[in-house]
Amino acid sequence: MLTGCTGTKVKITPEPMAFDQGVSRTYASVGIRDIPSDKTYPATGNLTEAFSNEIRTSGFSKEVYYPFRPDDKTDITLDSHFTSEVDMHSGSMFAKSFFTGLTLFLIEPFIWYDFDYTLTGNLVVLKDGKELKRVSGQTEATISAKWLSLSELQSLEGKALSKAKKSLFQQLMSKVPN
Repeated sequence: MLTGCTGTKVKITPEPMAFDQGVSRTYASVGIRDIPSDKTYPATGNLTEAFSNEIRTSGFSKEVYYPFRPDDKTDITLDSHFTSEVDMHSGSMFAKSFFTGLTLFLIEPFIWYDFDYTLTGNLVVLKDGKELKRVSGQTEATISAKWLSLSELQSLEGKALSKAKKSLFQQLMSKVPN
């Protein structure tokens, strides 16, 4: 009876594998400065720090200076500005829950609850204090769950946000000029 009443879906756009063909360029050293954002979702953590870790592990740079200090000597400096937002569709969630209960859960197998996450990154690439290029990227993640699967959201959120961050960071690194 509960077969159609549970289920989850996770969708990341663009997929992280779309950019995961390895790093085509490497720098000896990269400095990363953080430009704080007023739009952050706590579950994403510090995106600038995560970006610096991705640069280290991907082979994009041999040395990463984060936080960047003025006396650090680097090939390029990245001024990074990251935002993260979530839309839980609270109004529609209430309506869906109300009508599901009103129909004694008869319509529950057909109702999905969506949670949309948007991660955006903007970089200003600097060399010797002069702007080379501005690059940006955006990744969207959607977690959909049925009412009886809502308890799985916490574990799904961490996995989905991890994939979304990787996708965003790979987008940004692929756009940084040589």
